[in-house]
Amino acid sequence: MLFSRIQLYLLIGAAFLLGAVGIYVNGVQRGIDRTKRKIDERRLDNMHTAKEVQNEVEILDDVDLVRRASEWVRKSDD
Repeated sequence: MLFSRIQLYLLIGAAFLLGAVGIYVNGVQRGIDRTKRKIDERRLDNMHTAKEVQNEVEILDDVDLVRRASEWVRKSDD
């Protein structure tokens, strides 16, 4: 009688412990998914920005491109 009661308590404790571990693992997985989603959104934003810059450069003629690039290029050391 005492042995079966101990088994019942152990079974209930194990079920509770497994449930708690399952909830924890599920939360960790949701956090990982959220982080991956944020990384994907940033990657898409960066791709859109790069495409916009590429389109602007294609639109510019050579004179405008040289003028704008000279602002970012180091001056000569003459």
